[in-house]
Amino acid sequence: MESVADAHMDTAPPLVALHRVTVNVLRIKSVWRFTLGHPLAAPPLTAAIWSEVNAGALEFFTRAQREGLLAPDTDLMWARRVYYALVDEAQHGGGADLDPDQVRQNADALATLVVDTFLRGMGPHG
Repeated sequence: MESVADAHMDTAPPLVALHRVTVNVLRIKSVWRFTLGHPLAAPPLTAAIWSEVNAGALEFFTRAQREGLLAPDTDLMWARRVYYALVDEAQHGGGADLDPDQVRQNADALATLVVDTFLRGMGPHG
């Protein structure tokens, strides 16, 4: 959750916050996913964490839409799913897992690719 707090999702300009959180998530995602998917992880705790992450993402996308970063007709649930999928693609390199060190070292470039791709589909049109 520190990676989300560091992005200042509720106060930074939406584009800045989106890029920053994407960089942070790419840097820690492989470890975080392993931890949450570990057989010894407490399922209620894992569910609570995912619930908080999902709610926070929708809250942020609502603000981003209100402030014009996302198109007014954007389906925010769909936007969240697409964003998660793009982050996953950046993490796994189109099916071939990247070395976690490569992802961390290239997190800024990968985040830019994710955010640009996301906004071309969800941003205002015209």
